[in-house]
Amino acid sequence: MDRSRSCAIILISVLAVIGPSKLSAQSLTIYYDGNKSFQNCTILHITENNVTIEYVPLLPGIPTRANLSLSEITGIREFSRANRYTPCLVVLGSFIGVKFFFEKRGSIEEMTLSERFATFLDTPINFITAISVGGVVGYATGHYLLGGNRELIAFRNMSNTEKQSILAEYMDVP
Repeated sequence: MDRSRSCAIILISVLAVIGPSKLSAQSLTIYYDGNKSFQNCTILHITENNVTIEYVPLLPGIPTRANLSLSEITGIREFSRANRYTPCLVVLGSFIGVKFFFEKRGSIEEMTLSERFATFLDTPINFITAISVGGVVGYATGHYLLGGNRELIAFRNMSNTEKQSILAEYMDVP
């Protein structure tokens, strides 16, 4: 095995070991009052009836605080880093697949007519296979190491005490 393949295997192994514990969701989407939502917000404080959140409305870098009543909140979903970074890892996986595993065909001038006819699809099939397998490996790596898709936790039939205990798990503790 050459050095670059060994480095890639070691890098993926290290990411697999530190991935799930280090990369976790940092922000939330809170659904309230029917179909309204605050995206990429953090929970600052929870009382018996209210939740204080911080979010960035339009201008990046200028956070805004909002107070919501617990009775208005209808659901919560963790923001998953997998949704943001997995497409990049798919492209990276496809690139690595083509760079290291795509086998180039020999010279066509040295082949007979029957060999040319029998192998004219080898190069495109090898290319498509290298892209596909590399992309799948990149997607699986990104999806599982970065936490996958987070499910929606619906609060419609819960009391304020139950909502408060679930939201306390996601509270931003400095």
